[in-house]
Amino acid sequence: MTRVAAAFRSGATELRRTPLLLGLLVVAPAYVIYLFTAVAPDGPAVVHVSGESVRTTLPAAFPAFTTPMTAALLSGIAGLFLVGTATRADARLVVAGYRPGEVVLARLGLLVGVAAVATAVSVGVMLTAFDPERIALFVLGTGLTALVYGAVGVVAGLVLDRIAGVYLVLFGSMVDLFVFQNPLATDTHALARWLPGHYPLRVAMDAGFAGTVDPLDVALSLAVLGVLGAVATAAFYREVRLS
Repeated sequence: MTRVAAAFRSGATELRRTPLLLGLLVVAPAYVIYLFTAVAPDGPAVVHVSGESVRTTLPAAFPAFTTPMTAALLSGIAGLFLVGTATRADARLVVAGYRPGEVVLARLGLLVGVAAVATAVSVGVMLTAFDPERIALFVLGTGLTALVYGAVGVVAGLVLDRIAGVYLVLFGSMVDLFVFQNPLATDTHALARWLPGHYPLRVAMDAGFAGTVDPLDVALSLAVLGVLGAVATAAFYREVRLS
């Protein structure tokens, strides 16, 4: 564990030397969430959560469902960058005596840390415009969404080049969370429940507007995260060993 901590600190130092990523973590939530809040017209809205319709306003609904989307986007890009910038450094660590599992554990710890920061910053910006019914459960749903797309970013970074990976994470998260899972839509497409953001976003939206969360949604969110996390871990482990 001491070596894992040392690798974690080394990776955190690399992140601090990446101004673009640090800038995204701070600026992007404020820009995206504030922009959607600013352009939202004053007027009523109906949010469909937990099998019921909750009346609210557009300036409250927009920051609520763009917050998990923003956290997911940032975590996905972070996962992509962590893999893309880590291969050579990780190979040197393995040559120096680290086990591949120790390197992978350190990198995944970094990803969890970035997802936590992205979640905290995004929720902090959202609270200036929207106060969820159950803040703790809303943070849980947002964090799960961020972690799910962080794992997607890791897989994308391993199988695609950086430009293609960025496009996949950027448009994939927006199409999933903003189009298919949009709580303002009256009808949900049949494909929506098979996309990775379905269950964690339901947790966030139910906590935000209904104040109650179905434990099954939390369990299924954790199951989705477990599957994607296992795929990302296995693929990353194989990459480290081969490098």
